[in-house]
Amino acid sequence: MTDQIHFRCPCCHGSQYRTSAFDVTENNPFGAKCIFCKSAMTTFDNITHLIQKSYSASEFRK
Repeated sequence: MTDQIHFRCPCCHGSQYRTSAFDVTENNPFGAKCIFCKSAMTTFDNITHLIQKSYSASEFRK
């Protein structure tokens, strides 16, 4: 599911990450962490909200 989401590190601005069930939190629902500095990755606030609400990708593009 995370293959279509563009994550960006807020600290080093990297875009490479790993996901882990142990890193899932309310602020990081996908458990994505930067492979360089180990910071929680961020994405657009609205896309996380839409995915949690189970909207399809076509509805997001409207």
